[in-house]
Amino acid sequence: MLPNIDPGTRQDGYIIIAAVLILALLTIICASASNMSTTEMKIATNELLYERAFYAAEAGVQQLTEVLGAQYLIKNKAILSTGGTPTWSFALRGAVDSDKDGVGDFRGGVCLLETEFDEVELKVRIWNNDDGGGPANDTDGLIYVHSTAGGPRGALCRIRVMLAGRIAGEAVSDYSAQAGAGPGKNFVSNDADVMTDFTQTGLNAN
Repeated sequence: MLPNIDPGTRQDGYIIIAAVLILALLTIICASASNMSTTEMKIATNELLYERAFYAAEAGVQQLTEVLGAQYLIKNKAILSTGGTPTWSFALRGAVDSDKDGVGDFRGGVCLLETEFDEVELKVRIWNNDDGGGPANDTDGLIYVHSTAGGPRGALCRIRVMLAGRIAGEAVSDYSAQAGAGPGKNFVSNDADVMTDFTQTGLNAN
């Protein structure tokens, strides 16, 4: 005699199998969504770190340009006063030709700015271009500025620009404003009516 199988028991088995399959599918979907969310978060973080490195490198170029610009006027004052052509040679002191080709290069350049802030390491170097003057002697008023900023997770940004100094000078003559009342109006002319009385006149002394 065959055993009597209750149809309800079969349906319960199908329900359990369906529930397990649905649970497995939901688990896969949740894991996939979590993985996508983690990946997107990593991408966003990497973009943020790169942007931070980029802005740091850009700020390094700007800061060094401003500092060198101020020094450019001061260091070339004597050259400008004689009508000469100003150069960047004052900033290239210590530069060497690392690859022995007679031209300035990155490795032989001078590091003028090196600092770390907000987990970003910043280095700014300068070197002379191929102007025939060698690594430390600028002859055409052009130098390279290279800024490198590196941060967490390998975030790295490099910016290279060419800095040009374009100032024309002329010889400065002696001061020739009126020193007295002479015809030449300078210190070497004879004064016709030199001022000797410096007392106040025409004023009410109250």
